[in-house]
Amino acid sequence: MTRARSSAFVLGAVLAVACAPAEDREDRCVRVQTQLDACAGAPIARLDCSAVSTADLDRLDDLGQGLACQALQGVAPTDGDPMSAACRLLGVGCVASVTPAPTRTPARYPVVLVNGIDTSPLFRYSPRIVSTMRDEGGHRVFLATLTPYETPQHRAPELWKRIDEIRSQTGAAKVNLVCHSLGGLDCRYLVSPNGLAADLGLAPNAIADAVASITTLGTAHRGTRVADVLLGLAADGDRAKVANDFATLAGDTFSPERIDGDVHLRDALRALSTASAPAFNAEIVDAPGVAYQSWAGYSRPLGTASAAHDALLTELCRTSDGESGLPIAGKHDFMALALVPFSDVAGKQLDDAAIVPNDGLATVASAKWGTFRGCIPADHMEQLGQHSLPDVNVRTGFDVARFYANVAGDLAAQGF
Repeated sequence: MTRARSSAFVLGAVLAVACAPAEDREDRCVRVQTQLDACAGAPIARLDCSAVSTADLDRLDDLGQGLACQALQGVAPTDGDPMSAACRLLGVGCVASVTPAPTRTPARYPVVLVNGIDTSPLFRYSPRIVSTMRDEGGHRVFLATLTPYETPQHRAPELWKRIDEIRSQTGAAKVNLVCHSLGGLDCRYLVSPNGLAADLGLAPNAIADAVASITTLGTAHRGTRVADVLLGLAADGDRAKVANDFATLAGDTFSPERIDGDVHLRDALRALSTASAPAFNAEIVDAPGVAYQSWAGYSRPLGTASAAHDALLTELCRTSDGESGLPIAGKHDFMALALVPFSDVAGKQLDDAAIVPNDGLATVASAKWGTFRGCIPADHMEQLGQHSLPDVNVRTGFDVARFYANVAGDLAAQGF
């Protein structure tokens, strides 16, 4: 080959590469998503190819390669959102918090965080919530980890014992209870004159006098259809499937047969059923002198919702004084993958095909008790800061640790 022909060949090759069609952006986005699925070992939430920036797409492309790919499985959050993983691993796509920074205004009384029906790692208060409340808010914070899969009647005595320990340790006359999920029913049973005091033969106010306030979050005060289906009370539900999904969520081995044969588990679920809620609420009346307030969470699978859903959400989230209870602007939270199978079950209304706003287990309407303070963009698991999430939700800007510190700060402002 002559020098001229060689030069022409090289030039042609260079031009061929330069003129080759660039990978279509949509095709690249799909390819990157496929890579991320392979790295995570399971399908994860879809990338919003119309919204993700080119720079973030470049970094996500890198995330799906080599050692970064191997690391992805260890940081992939439970909501399956690759942008959350990219924020944690590479610092890409992280957002500033829209939740106000807490002020250092210590509550007058210690704050006791009460867990829900499960105590697995997915359903514990994250250490960051506790440290933020203590370090930034200046609050005295304690955990009350009650026996899982038991009724309020069984768990309330454990909570009373824990409160007695905290009062002895701090010298405080009262405590503030902040209660998640089933914990909200435990807290209400604890202080009601028809609750633990009646069980123990004490004066109606004997226990309530040691509690200044009860704040519930994500508590199904009017029950949840998830419990109805698990118990076989809902004729339109696939009981076996929901039991299998619940076992996956709890990291345990549940089945319809196990539920039928386990008195404690069945009674705990019955306490959360819509069938049992009216009788519980009629008997377990509020205790005079205790302040009751509540918050609800909301989320959507893959963060998508219809205009009709959001219009209903806006109305349901209005506070007790009629103000907007949706202080957080932005997109919906990506619901935790383990909760997605329950979202339609929890949100289904028998007289309406629409799915009402819920957090994966409890509806917004069911979560209201006492003074309703509004809604937060967090599913039932993210309400506890779990699991493997960035400090600030990349979709909503919500910071759950700041939220709890601000709840305690608000209690301080109320004199509690």
